Amino acid sequence: MNARFKHIAFFLGVFTLTVLQTGCYYDVESDLYPMNFCDTLSVSYSNTVLPIMQASCSVPGCHAPGGSGTGDFTTYSGLKGQVDNEKLIPAITQSGAAAFMPPSGKLSECEIQKITIWVNAGAPQN
Repeated sequence: MNARFKHIAFFLGVFTLTVLQTGCYYDVESDLYPMNFCDTLSVSYSNTVLPIMQASCSVPGCHAPGGSGTGDFTTYSGLKGQVDNEKLIPAITQSGAAAFMPPSGKLSECEIQKITIWVNAGAPQN
């Protein structure tokens, strides 16, 4: 009986070690597969840039009619003026004299990338 107990204890020990070695591995799916895909294939003023401006820049008191911001970003011509004088990209990338834009917080890298693509394409009114 003593030998049988040793065998059972041995196999129970091996089983326990096996379970502990394989059972303690834990992954967080969002860490393994981050969702940081930025769709820049169909960037346009009306479907991409304007919604970003409306949410972050052309808010009351800023780049809107009667606001303190330079330019009216509720209109294409107002935003295009900032593109033409090369002040938009430094403002949204937090470089240069306008490093505090937007006051609601820095745009995401994806939003910056989309706006930059639009500007580099000539800032078309599409």
